[in-house]
Amino acid sequence: MRIAVNAMPSSGYGGLTYLRQILPVLEKRRDPHCWFVYGRPATIEKIRFEARKIVFRELRPRGGVVGRLLAEQLRLPALMRADGVDLVYTANNPDLVLAPRPRVIAIRYTEPYLYREFFNSRSKQLRCAVLRVLTSVSLRTADHILCVSDYARRVVGAGKPPLSEKTTVVHHGLGAPFLPGRPAPCWAPPAFLFTSAKMIGYSNLIRLAEAYALCRARGLREPLLVAGGPHDARFERMLKARVAELGLTEHMRFLGYVDAESMAGAMANARVFIFSSLLEACPNTLIEAMGCGAAIVASDTEPNREVAGEAVAWCDGRNVAAMAEAIWAVARSDEMRRGLQAKAIAQAARFSWEKTADRLVEVLERTLRARQPVWEGSAAAALEPSAKSAD
Repeated sequence: MRIAVNAMPSSGYGGLTYLRQILPVLEKRRDPHCWFVYGRPATIEKIRFEARKIVFRELRPRGGVVGRLLAEQLRLPALMRADGVDLVYTANNPDLVLAPRPRVIAIRYTEPYLYREFFNSRSKQLRCAVLRVLTSVSLRTADHILCVSDYARRVVGAGKPPLSEKTTVVHHGLGAPFLPGRPAPCWAPPAFLFTSAKMIGYSNLIRLAEAYALCRARGLREPLLVAGGPHDARFERMLKARVAELGLTEHMRFLGYVDAESMAGAMANARVFIFSSLLEACPNTLIEAMGCGAAIVASDTEPNREVAGEAVAWCDGRNVAAMAEAIWAVARSDEMRRGLQAKAIAQAARFSWEKTADRLVEVLERTLRARQPVWEGSAAAALEPSAKSAD
């Protein structure tokens, strides 16, 4: 099977991270499939590696937003047909409605459906509204939909017509460097709290700052290190102004972008890793923290519970006092931290990129058979080695 991977919309919303992880695993699989990955030069540069089964194709849109839409919706489908692809897989929300069928899309970004619940600047609100329209069209036209959690499936499947019959949940995986025992990064102090979040409304960082202030008032002295790059400039200004009002400027340190190796080391060595987010369709940051054996405090939301179970100290993320109490309890109890760390490592064993790749390929093969019954007889024999190796 010749599978097209549409990576054009994957530079944000977790799609780029997903492709970096899943493509090397797909390359190693013992199956007959060939993958064509299409993306902008900047995207391809970040995910390209030496491969035999995967072909990387660059597409250079011109002319701003209109030029990009024309490139994605007209030039890209034509290129896919020229490559003779059998199925198109879009690794992030917006589908290619003129691309060859069958088409499978992955929904890993639910904010366009929920953005009114959280602070967003006007430009972010407009962007979410446009993405909601594009995602809704994609949901209706796709042959199958991959959701990264049951929560995401409920959110995007709530509209009309019902979409449950053509959706499958495939969680994100887990792999290196997110493993227990990682050394602390050179910039980390001897003792610290750590969090990783986008600078955006649903990250809930303002409440986290207020909870951290309460902990310091009770005697907590470890600094809080915050990893995460800029996403919404207005929200970032609001957050840092609140941090200054609370007298935390010297104690709450904003690190900006942190590479994966350093992130894993910080998660593994933090006294407490705090995941305050109130909206993550698939909280892969939480999965990674569990893989590092972190002692985790997290907002008690549906998708967080779905992946972490009882491996986390839960708190009401909308209640500052409750969040502060959870952070204080974990930070001050060695026994509690050790228990959470052991549970996190055990829970993380549920996730791997190999399992994710197995489920992805299974869905793509099933979708092609359902759309093209003739293909089943001609190619089923070729899939037998793949099926046996999966077993």
